[in-house]
Amino acid sequence: MKRIAVSLYLVLFFTSCFENGSEKEKNEKNKQTLFLTTLYLVRQSGNCIKTDTTLTTNNQFCSRRPLGVCSVNQLVFTQSELNVMFNEMRTIQNRTTDCQESIFQSGILALKATTDTEIENLKSKYTFRVVDSCELEGFQTSTNVRLANFSEIQWLESVRGKIAKAAKTIANNGFLPQGNRDRANSCLNLEFKDWEKDLTQGNIENKILVEITPP
Repeated sequence: MKRIAVSLYLVLFFTSCFENGSEKEKNEKNKQTLFLTTLYLVRQSGNCIKTDTTLTTNNQFCSRRPLGVCSVNQLVFTQSELNVMFNEMRTIQNRTTDCQESIFQSGILALKATTDTEIENLKSKYTFRVVDSCELEGFQTSTNVRLANFSEIQWLESVRGKIAKAAKTIANNGFLPQGNRDRANSCLNLEFKDWEKDLTQGNIENKILVEITPP
């Protein structure tokens, strides 16, 4: 992360030294583009350690969430975010009726916007720290287990991810009536792509983890 920021500074410095009047406007645009690109790369770099200050042991959790989202905001829902989620949920429900039970079991309908008081409580409970990687901080996965990358985390925590996980859970539960399991399988087959089903199954089996604790 530091190397990226230093590289940006050096490029901008040397560019400004050699520009002339006729090239100034073009160079300003190029510098702005370079700055925004580098800022994006910085925000996408690193891993995130979340510490639960109320616990005395096993209170650290590391994930591939990068610098840009390594904050209490990852635990917060705004009403605007929920409105988008509910709209996507309804789209899936209308398109694939066999997903209705999975939607209900997903917990999406129970989500509420985080209040200011709840946000302050979360801030007092958790601290967040950006590191180069979970592994360099002593977090290690066992054989055949890996951490989900940030894109996978985003999907697993999305509306589609929540519904797919609920559907997989229902379909895998041999104690449920066959009709429930058939509808869940139908939901998975009609609504979700193979990679989505594989990612969901890996997460359910704890082979693809959103976050890990130190050994």
